Amino acid sequence: MRDLLLIFTRALLLALVTILALEIALQIAFPLLPPNLIEAMPQYLERLGYRLNTAHGALEYPARQRVTYQVTPLTGDLYDLTCIKPSDAQAFEPYQVTFERDERGFRNAEPWPDDADLAVIGDSFTAAELIQRPFWHNLADSMLVLAVPGTGTLEQQRLFEAFALPRRPETVVLAFFGGNDLNDTRFFADMQRAGLTRQAIAHRGKTALDYSVVFRLLQFLSEVAAPDAAAECHYPVAAQTDPPTPVAFYRQFLPLLSRDKASLLESEELRLTKTSLSEMASALDTNGGAFILMYIPQKAELYWRRLDAESKEAIIAAESRDGQFDGLDKIDENLSVQRDVMREIADELDIAFLDLTPALSEAIDGGSKPYFFADTHWNQDGHNIARNALLDFMNRSNLEK
Repeated sequence: MRDLLLIFTRALLLALVTILALEIALQIAFPLLPPNLIEAMPQYLERLGYRLNTAHGALEYPARQRVTYQVTPLTGDLYDLTCIKPSDAQAFEPYQVTFERDERGFRNAEPWPDDADLAVIGDSFTAAELIQRPFWHNLADSMLVLAVPGTGTLEQQRLFEAFALPRRPETVVLAFFGGNDLNDTRFFADMQRAGLTRQAIAHRGKTALDYSVVFRLLQFLSEVAAPDAAAECHYPVAAQTDPPTPVAFYRQFLPLLSRDKASLLESEELRLTKTSLSEMASALDTNGGAFILMYIPQKAELYWRRLDAESKEAIIAAESRDGQFDGLDKIDENLSVQRDVMREIADELDIAFLDLTPALSEAIDGGSKPYFFADTHWNQDGHNIARNALLDFMNRSNLEK
């Protein structure tokens, strides 16, 4: 009995030492580990060099980071955000994206200009991490791109005030994404009211196990091995284009398309957005600059009306199944409400408004596919369409002065 206890104790100690050694090795290799493994860990952003506490209050990406992405048919956020699977991938020629971030984590040449002809501000559509030539590429001789994924207008105002305004830009383009910018603004406002920072939120309520790579690895493997709870996947569906386009939508974006005008106008996030736009436009006007609000539609805004009734019903039923989203059957009648309201706000504030929906819709009718199949964002075609529309808009605006 004593010998068995001794053997068990030695085996337990050996196992603990092995686990500890593995944990140390994985913590050292943390930045090199697969993103799907570590992105859910509370230390993820800080370990990779993101700055969560800044003087201006907005998130900053890693300074002077050399970035390389291999973009393949298996690349895309919708593989994690929806039920589509790698076997659903749509073929395209793989390519590589490479760039280097500046000292603030943006995609600008250094040194920054003292005076900028153009500043472009936005979220992940503007950051365009998977695109080598984003819509703003070489739009002006002297320009500044201030784009942080996951931010809304309220947080982007911090970037405008800290970096763009001091450089007296002739034109500022604020790219507003119709998928989640209102929600991101509400999140930032809630964070400020609570006196929290992104860093505090990342670590709130976490235990020691949450920081363990070994523990997260075991969770990750169990998630991969677990059978899919969904009995049947409703994606992809075929949009009625020529040829038909397989599409999938991110469920968290869909409720915005079902909101009626009255509820949207009463919302705090819209009020905050309007106030931010007004303050930025006013400050820029004082410096003699022009402000352009550029509306970027989410994928469903363009493809919903190109779906047949059966596909719409399948999406509404599946996304409403857990009771989280009610009223998705109102999408048809409210599809353009957010876009129309943003246009009305721009008119009220005397802000130039560029809606990219018509240009993208026309391109789709002509056979283009401006969005990645397995991602919520534009592909290079989408960025080319946006670039041409923005250039044309700015040229016409100059002619009208």
